[in-house]
Amino acid sequence: MRTIGVDVGGTFTDIILFDSMSGKIAVHKIPSTPNSQDIAVVRGIEEILQREQIEPESIDSVVHGTTVATNAMLERKGARVGLVTTKGIEDVLEIGRQNRFDIYDIHASRPEPLVRRSDRIGVAERLDSKGIPLLELTEEEIKGAISRIKELDLQSIAISLLFSYQNPKHELQLLSRIKQETNLYTVASSGVLPEFREYERTSTTVLEAYLGPLVISYLEKLEDSLRTLCPKAKLTVMQSNGGTILCSETEGRTIGLAISGLAGGVIGGWNIGRNSGYTKSITLDMGGTSCDISSVVEKIIVRPDNDVEGLPIRVPAVDVKTIGAGGGSIAWIDEIGVLHVGPQSAGAEPGPAAYGKGGEKATVTDANLLLGRLNPHNFLGGRVPLDVVSSRDAIKRIAESLSLSIERAALGIIKISTTNMVQAIREVTVERGHDPRTFTLIPFGGAGPTQSCEIAEVLGINQVLVPPYPGITSAYGLIVADFRVDTMKSVMLTGKKEDEKIIQAVFVELKQKTITRLVKQGVDENSVRFELGIDMRYAGQSHELAVAVSDNSTDYLTSSRELFERIHEQEFGYRLPDREIEWVTVRVVGVAPQLGISKTEISQRKIKQNIHKRTVIMPDGKEYSTRIFQREGLQEGEVIEGPAIVEQLDTTIVIPPSWRAIQQKNGTMIIRRLST
Repeated sequence: MRTIGVDVGGTFTDIILFDSMSGKIAVHKIPSTPNSQDIAVVRGIEEILQREQIEPESIDSVVHGTTVATNAMLERKGARVGLVTTKGIEDVLEIGRQNRFDIYDIHASRPEPLVRRSDRIGVAERLDSKGIPLLELTEEEIKGAISRIKELDLQSIAISLLFSYQNPKHELQLLSRIKQETNLYTVASSGVLPEFREYERTSTTVLEAYLGPLVISYLEKLEDSLRTLCPKAKLTVMQSNGGTILCSETEGRTIGLAISGLAGGVIGGWNIGRNSGYTKSITLDMGGTSCDISSVVEKIIVRPDNDVEGLPIRVPAVDVKTIGAGGGSIAWIDEIGVLHVGPQSAGAEPGPAAYGKGGEKATVTDANLLLGRLNPHNFLGGRVPLDVVSSRDAIKRIAESLSLSIERAALGIIKISTTNMVQAIREVTVERGHDPRTFTLIPFGGAGPTQSCEIAEVLGINQVLVPPYPGITSAYGLIVADFRVDTMKSVMLTGKKEDEKIIQAVFVELKQKTITRLVKQGVDENSVRFELGIDMRYAGQSHELAVAVSDNSTDYLTSSRELFERIHEQEFGYRLPDREIEWVTVRVVGVAPQLGISKTEISQRKIKQNIHKRTVIMPDGKEYSTRIFQREGLQEGEVIEGPAIVEQLDTTIVIPPSWRAIQQKNGTMIIRRLST
């Protein structure tokens, strides 16, 4: 079976080709095409097939990680959405929650709702909190809503009625009629997110409607192109929860792709770390535009919700923190003369000044080039020559403003970039009770290994694990990711005797729903593994704790109660033995391995080593005559003492003084501090 993984970044599109029969892996990188991501995707696949002399008809699967949904949210370029909701709660998106990111900011503001006030349509209907109709939805109300929809210039419709998670009857009536009488992309909250909390449910449903037309259009266009290029290949897409889904199954579920592009990196880094025997790792994906960071202890954390630019997204997502710290991050000086790096990025077009495409602003890449850490003649294997003169001119403008030498200014840019990433790592480790010194740092992305030892030095981390092909680790994560389906249903129970049967029945219902969705994707029903959980809280609390329960339990109420109180005490330091407990939402996760794809270790082909030297300014600010190695020329067990540089197609590894690198059998490289 031959599988291609394609990960689209802000600067480069990364491609990996895996042949499960031979175990052969090939990699390729191509500049991204931000205005139309599919162009680079198709072009990159064509190029790697031609280079490897492989017939397109032999490709069985293409797995894609995309930022189309993420970019649409960040840039507010989604569809014009109409919201149909229960009369009287049309303003729920503006009311929201009373949460404030900074309680002392008197100028705090909320993001603008994605639905204009004029595009919200209230219908007279009402269910009580148990889902029992108090006011039935009439034919007159349905016709009135559809008439209003036709008057507006809308592209999609979100339906979110009060308490529809308990009874979807009215939503389904509206959904059916709107689809019959319009050609608009239409979704209902009972299908998108059958959970309580009107604001989060409505916001998530609106986001699905906002993203759907754009994402579906992109995927259909890409699938058509791939069908022509690779007629036998099925297209699957990485979801935010770390599983993949068939392209044909994404309608109504595009919100699940909100951070598709980030999940693959965490999975790829974690998979490589686990295969090397490390169970506590910090994955650091530093590309051209951003840096994505996650801490993993034993298994990847999937959170039940997320937030993008203040917009709540109540869908499962891999726990990853993103900051504007990539190779293309722009250095700039504020009005009081302080140097900053990012979050603005030069992106792929025009890119850093070094790319010679018209970029004039200094970036992290320009700084690394001037410090001698990057080879201007061997960037991306020599396919992208770097313009040292343009980089020098860009850094010079920064240096003159700060009254520094060009070299000191370049060092300052790197140190600030490093500090930004160190702070983000502390947020996902120290602030969660973990000591980063006990973790292994796994850097990848084109820029990650260049600054990884400097980051580790600041954090007190003694060991860095560099993947065989760091620049395509996110794409690698795509091809080893499992199929995954998350289902949930709010139940709002208080632990009465009869509630046990309700919970058991809901688990059966959700497991069947999960299996149905997985089987549609070609999964063998017998290969599905279930993870069960219940969100619980003490009565009066506003948020829940997730409690994992056994698939074989016969008394969910008792076992989950004990676990909840234990977890609550661990999290908050106390129990409330006399307080009533509420069972809020039941969850089922179904996981199955991708057919024909085994978890694989990446090995590298070998070439004859040709060691030479050049002058490099290392993180300590000193110049060193530094040995330069080619990664593909390293032998198993070969030891490299710092200072040294290791170059390869997709990245440059900087090994500072007092660090030692060892090339491993599986293609990874371990870099350790000499003092340990």
